[in-house]
Amino acid sequence: MSASVVADRSSGDALQQLQRRRTRLPQRRFAVGGLIIVVAVGYLIMSSFSSAVASVMSPSELLRHGATPAGQTIRLQGKVVGADRVDPRSLAHIFSVSDGRASVIVAYASDLPGGFKTGASVEAQGTYDGHRFTASSLTAKCPTKYQAAGSTSQ
Repeated sequence: MSASVVADRSSGDALQQLQRRRTRLPQRRFAVGGLIIVVAVGYLIMSSFSSAVASVMSPSELLRHGATPAGQTIRLQGKVVGADRVDPRSLAHIFSVSDGRASVIVAYASDLPGGFKTGASVEAQGTYDGHRFTASSLTAKCPTKYQAAGSTSQ
């Protein structure tokens, strides 16, 4: 074989390798881009679930647990104890929520829901700093009275 034939073959092989690389490069870019998108969507799903799911606690559990980390929302469930008062500086409603064993002071800076009164079951969602629970939402649960079918009340 002559040197020109060998040079033609090697340049032909090099040309084929270059063409193969050119066809693989978009496939690799597509695969890497797709992987980045899948990881990003997975991260967003996991972070939204962790922030959306708030722990439900009673006042005794909350006091045992202590202050919540910054940004962690919890739901406090219990009964309103005593009358509410309004803080003149913040205009927030201040009241206590109890589970019968312990009570927590709650501050709520919006209008109180209908059905809010002493003894009402409430659920407050917010944060706890170790001293006061600051509620971002408050729900008063409606008391229901059920009677067995066939029983009559006098």
